[in-house]
Amino acid sequence: MGIARNSIEDLKKRTKISDFILSTTTGKLRGSKGMALCPFHGEKTASMSFTDVENLFHCFGCKEGGDVFKYVQEINNIEFQDAVEFVADNYGFKLSYTDAGQNEDFKKYQSKMNIISEYFIETMESKASKKAIDYLKSRGFDISDIKKYAVSFIDSDLEKFKKYCKNNEINNQDLKRLGFMSSNDNFLFKNRVLFPILNIRTEIVAFGGRALDDFGPKYLNSSESLLYKKNKNLYFTKDFISSIKKKGYVFLVEGYFDVLALNKLGYSNVVSPSGTALTTQQLEVLSRYTKKILLCFDNDEAGLVATERVVELRNQVGSKLEIHCLNLPVQYKDLSELFENNPESFKDVLKDNFDLFEFLLDKFLSKDKDKQRIFDYFQKLSKHLSPLELDVSLDLLSKKINTPKDILKKELNFQSKNETKKYDSSPASKSISAHLIFQDIVTADILRNKFYLDEQVSEILNMSDEFSKIINDLKKNGDKDNQYTNISYTPEQYSESISRLYLHFANLKIDKLIDEFESSQNKDFSLLQSVEDIKKKIEIYQSTL
Repeated sequence: MGIARNSIEDLKKRTKISDFILSTTTGKLRGSKGMALCPFHGEKTASMSFTDVENLFHCFGCKEGGDVFKYVQEINNIEFQDAVEFVADNYGFKLSYTDAGQNEDFKKYQSKMNIISEYFIETMESKASKKAIDYLKSRGFDISDIKKYAVSFIDSDLEKFKKYCKNNEINNQDLKRLGFMSSNDNFLFKNRVLFPILNIRTEIVAFGGRALDDFGPKYLNSSESLLYKKNKNLYFTKDFISSIKKKGYVFLVEGYFDVLALNKLGYSNVVSPSGTALTTQQLEVLSRYTKKILLCFDNDEAGLVATERVVELRNQVGSKLEIHCLNLPVQYKDLSELFENNPESFKDVLKDNFDLFEFLLDKFLSKDKDKQRIFDYFQKLSKHLSPLELDVSLDLLSKKINTPKDILKKELNFQSKNETKKYDSSPASKSISAHLIFQDIVTADILRNKFYLDEQVSEILNMSDEFSKIINDLKKNGDKDNQYTNISYTPEQYSESISRLYLHFANLKIDKLIDEFESSQNKDFSLLQSVEDIKKKIEIYQSTL
């Protein structure tokens, strides 16, 4: 569900970006163009240019830029669709949606979710919640914290809850669609402390529940619903967006209590995968707000495995991410335990952070000194590194195990050749770079369809001269080595390949266009318009993953 593209374009024609810029910062408009103090970084001399003709802005200081919707989005810390709706409200413009019926469904079920959350809050404020409150206090959270973070409670009296739902016209089908009941009518939550899972608009879309007894799993999430997608949503508090804008980076932690612990320590720029394994889609969401991530998963084997997986996942994200890891003292299993026992030490932990790759290598070296096993571990991780990252990592390994870099390179090449011989038929073995795997799948499909190019494929080829050349060469010479014709894939894999390939090339194209704009003497705002057009499509492709 989204706003119809033609409706967005119609709205844009009726707006003036100056209306929003001059109401939020100091500036001057001369005709249709103006200069203003950039609100996105501190400055005394105006460096932000804007024009009402193209409805674009660009800051020559911090490089922030875009159209009227992007300005409203950034200044208010809201999502793109919310920004469009905000602008429409200011002009009294009625938007059209791609699926009006679905939009109404979202509104209806969001309202029902809000009603249910009120019940949980009321239960937390009743005598029935004493055990839950005592438990939270034992974890370092008082009544004011409980209210601030909207932590609530569902007791064992489901009849009372069912009556409440009936009185508010919420039936079992509604509860299933909202993720509270299973298909066989079993209620998922009972006698649990509840953590509200928010969307970016800070609306409650689901809950995570921590059991207060030994019945069932310790942690349990709402099932997927109309409002909640486990592979995309993250757990954070309502101050997350404003905090991440201010800090410029995000903490990525494992559990609900880790999030709340950091909030208590003054860091609201923190998220967790909300009780599920981290996904590429969740990293994509984070990359919209920052490219800097401080990772701190649990101090156990499972946490280490999850950290190793991030090495692989980050290369599947359209944006380049800078990821460092916090090194928790060995006596604490996670951040929440550190908070409960020694919160003052967090400042020292924060200083003690390492590059993701170095962190993992050091962890392995702390428990194994055998050079061959160390190298084998290095090789496993290095498969997910770019050539430059690999070179830097070889320098690091060379110092850590006191072995010349040339020797390590030869060993790596030797191992790689053996693997190539063993797995030559696998598309995944052809390249270290993840995007090349997706490129191979799309190439294979183009060959299968005798070079018929649909709109999506054409867009991708237009953004990459290198990829376009590969296709043109194949068209002239064919696939003589059966390099692509032997590749097999499912429709789902092809669909994902299209999305990820577009995201990869789109981000490279954006960087190129911005560089072109900034290096030109006569600023061509049409280049920035192209950037914004690409960004809008990026959002569409991200939503498919």
